[in-house]
Amino acid sequence: MSQNGKLMPNLDQHSTKLLNLTVLQCIDPFVKEILITAAHVTFYEFNIDLSQWSCKDVEGSLFVVKRNTQPRFQFIVMNRRNIENLVDNLLGDFEYEVQVPYLLYRNAAQEVNGIWFYNARECEEVANLFNRILNAYAKVPPKSKVSFTKRW
Repeated sequence: MSQNGKLMPNLDQHSTKLLNLTVLQCIDPFVKEILITAAHVTFYEFNIDLSQWSCKDVEGSLFVVKRNTQPRFQFIVMNRRNIENLVDNLLGDFEYEVQVPYLLYRNAAQEVNGIWFYNARECEEVANLFNRILNAYAKVPPKSKVSFTKRW
């Protein structure tokens, strides 16, 4: 029990990861493993016609996961703002650029999004993982370091 009288769980890092994996498997039973977690992110979308960023209704913890089936790698945001979680695939037509604390990306649907990380170190770690996954599994060299500001 904490000082303010609220019951606080005492979970170590391994137990927390197992609990998070169980929750993610309730959403997607094909999730096999959590590769990395970012404690708090906020999503933005880029309107190409207006050349303007706007905040999406997506905020929460980000999980990069490995799955038992295709698509093999995804990232999932457990959304605290509403009941719709964000899920995006990492392989395929996925391009990204890092401008810490932002990770900007274009997905297979050609949507341009930005992820703001509360913790800049987590932004760099997630970007490094994206790079390793894309280098290891892409059929063609990954399209990272794309200049979003010049192309849009």
